[in-house]
Amino acid sequence: MINQLTKPEIQEFIKDHLYDEPSSLMLKANHYPDWPMKLIVEQIQAKRKAKTKLPSWFKTRGLIYPPVLSMEQCSSENTARYKMSLINAGLQMIDLTGGFGVDFAFLSEKFSKAHYVERQAELVEHAKYNFNLLGLTGFEAHHGQSEEFLTSQDNFDLIYLDPARRDDHNEKVVRLEDCEPNVISLLPKLLSKAKQVMLKTSPLLDIKGAIQQLGSVAKVHVIAVANEVKELVFLLDNNSERTPQIHCINLKGNNKEVFDFTFDAEERATSSFNEVQAYLYEPNASILKAGAFKTIGNAFGLKKLEVNTHLYTSSDLIEGFPGRTFRVLDKISLNKKVLKHHFPEMKANITVRNFPMTVAQIRKKSGLKEGGDQYLFGATDQSGKQLILCEKIDARQDQ
Repeated sequence: MINQLTKPEIQEFIKDHLYDEPSSLMLKANHYPDWPMKLIVEQIQAKRKAKTKLPSWFKTRGLIYPPVLSMEQCSSENTARYKMSLINAGLQMIDLTGGFGVDFAFLSEKFSKAHYVERQAELVEHAKYNFNLLGLTGFEAHHGQSEEFLTSQDNFDLIYLDPARRDDHNEKVVRLEDCEPNVISLLPKLLSKAKQVMLKTSPLLDIKGAIQQLGSVAKVHVIAVANEVKELVFLLDNNSERTPQIHCINLKGNNKEVFDFTFDAEERATSSFNEVQAYLYEPNASILKAGAFKTIGNAFGLKKLEVNTHLYTSSDLIEGFPGRTFRVLDKISLNKKVLKHHFPEMKANITVRNFPMTVAQIRKKSGLKEGGDQYLFGATDQSGKQLILCEKIDARQDQ
């Protein structure tokens, strides 16, 4: 396949038709009877995704991309670079679940020698080809099972794993023991072979449960991109503290929001409550996923609206909050005249937190369409159920 897809005329075709509709390209297949048009169209679709997800790879002509589903599931360049920033340089690392190789390519830059291991032979060949095009040095690509390879190798400064999260029926799985390889059963060997183990998991995984299962967890990084949690990263070593640090990260272009806490501190903390005041604060998705519901409010001197409402308020503006900040304009009802007064175009951005109606139900009852510059929060505060009309303070927070 590599020999076919890397032919100059096919690469030129991919470049010229990058933004064409896949269906229209397939209709042209009879014009190119000797070309693997289905594979070419898959390459075009995957490369199109790489433009935003892997911009430096997109600029490298001739790379072989995986199917679109794999492109959607692989790490983005910004999350890979973030993981790279978490580790110290060393002599030798190993990625036991190589896949498309995005994380491996970035992590390997920190090491003199890096081993890529993958159980699918075709992916190994693609990885070797791509790594050479990308200018990687000091790497070795291996075809085999991670468990078998691990038992036959020396010690490493870092072992990296991103276990496959689909079962034999191609259904999604989340629990660590259901992934491949089974990290729980492999854990003693991993910790005996490496100074540090980095484990990437599904963003749906229960963090506290995983810490209890794994043990030896030193740090957990909850990584969001543009306010969507993309992955959880667990750093394990035999010398870890009893209470791991939880790092909440929201990557926004060239900037990032950071909030650190521990579950012990969260359990000891107590929140102060108040009904909504002049300003409203919504933590970013990484903080909400991690469950820093009390420590985030206390860190910024904010009042919580209600124990199960993860929104915060203050009478004076607090800057630097890791999330979205709003100026409260009014408390309103879904009365048609009230809505028309506040929303002349009948458009609003709606969010609900601890509220008896869903966003869809509010839209159906109110007739409000999505969009516009106004924000409407359905939430419970100390006075009860509220519809809070707001305007966002800093539009750059959504970039």
